Amino acid sequence: MNSAPFQPNLLTNVQQITMFISYEHGNKMNEREKKIELAERDLEILETATEAFRRETKLNVEKGRLDVRIAGKYVEATVRIEAPIRTIEYLVEIKPTITETTLGKLAHQFQDTPGKWLVVTRYVPTYLAKKMKELNIQFIDTAGNAYLNEKPLLIFINGNRAPTGFKEETEEGIWGRGGIKVVFALFCDERTINGTYREIAETAKVALGTVGGIFKDLAQQGYLLDLGIHGRRLQRKKELFDTWAEAYAQKLRPKTLIGRYITDRDDLWQQRDLLPYHACWGGEVAANKLTNYLKPEIVTIYARKPVNDLVLNLRLRKKEQGNVEIREQFWRFDPKEPERDMVHPILVYADLTATADARNIEAAKMIYEEHIERHLREN
Repeated sequence: MNSAPFQPNLLTNVQQITMFISYEHGNKMNEREKKIELAERDLEILETATEAFRRETKLNVEKGRLDVRIAGKYVEATVRIEAPIRTIEYLVEIKPTITETTLGKLAHQFQDTPGKWLVVTRYVPTYLAKKMKELNIQFIDTAGNAYLNEKPLLIFINGNRAPTGFKEETEEGIWGRGGIKVVFALFCDERTINGTYREIAETAKVALGTVGGIFKDLAQQGYLLDLGIHGRRLQRKKELFDTWAEAYAQKLRPKTLIGRYITDRDDLWQQRDLLPYHACWGGEVAANKLTNYLKPEIVTIYARKPVNDLVLNLRLRKKEQGNVEIREQFWRFDPKEPERDMVHPILVYADLTATADARNIEAAKMIYEEHIERHLREN
C-alpha cells in the first residue's frame, strides 16, 4: 500500500502555485512595460490639451494628481481649472481617439462613477463636439476645442482644425476583428476558453491560425492566465469587457450590417418568431425583452447569410433609411440566456451604447447591472 497517499496531490498543488506565480510575474512585467508606454503618450496629450485650453480661454488650468483611485475607480489624472468664483477639480479620462461609437460607453461610465469627469483627447470634430454637448460629456482637445458645463463655467468651443499630422490610431491583435470575435465567444460561455484552438475558431467564426496569436496577446496584456494542464481562465474581466465593447462598436459592428428594410407591421418584433430562420433579436428589441423599459424605434435582427427567406417571410422591403436592420451573426453557437430568441446581453449592451442615444444608454445601464456586472467579478 502507498504510505503517503496525499503526496502526489501536494506536489500537484505546489506545481500549480509555482506556475501561477510564474505566469502572474510575466503578465505583470508585460503590463508594467505597456503601462509606461501608454502613460507617456497620455501625458503628452494631457499637456498639449491643457496648454491649448489656456490659450483659447485665458483660464488657468493645472494638472493635479496622477494615477489615483477615487471611489474604487482608476483615474489617470485630475486637473484643476480656476474659474472666476471657485476652482473646479475634474477627474480625467484620456482617450487618444474619440468616435461616435465610444460616446455611449463614456456616458454610462460617467453616470456610474461619482465626480466631475473631463475627457481629454487629441481631436474632437464639430459633429462629435455637438453630440458630446447633448450628452453632457465635458471635454478638451489638443486643438483647443472644449465643452465645460460646471457652474460658473459654460464653455463651448468647436470648429478648430485638427492638429497637423493627426491620424486616428489603429490597433490589431486582440482588438482586430478576429480578436473581437474570439473575446465575444469567451464572454458568452467561459467554458469555451478551455476548448482546442480548432473548436474556438469554429465557435468564433475565425481562421484557425489566428487563435494562437489572440491568446498570446490576451496573456501578454494580462487578461488570460494559462495554467497548462490545469486550464486557462480570464482575469481583469471588467477592464477586458469595457475595452471589448468599445472595440466592437468601432471596428466590428459597422461590418455586420447586411441591409436596412421597412415593414408594414409596427408589431413585427412582438408577433414573429425568428428561431425557424436561425435568427435572433438584438439592439432595442432585445433591450425591451430584457428590461420592459425601452420601446424599440430600430428593429435589429441578427441572422445567418443568406437572408432571402427571412426577408421574404417577414415581408421586408429594402430601404436605405429603414427602421429594420439585419446584421450578420459573427458567431457560431446558439443563444442560451436569458432567452433563446435574442442575442447575448453583452451584445445588446454594446449595440445600445454604440448608438450614443440617451434613452439607449439608460437601458444599457439597466442591462449591465442586471445581466452582466456579476459575471465580470474576479473569481
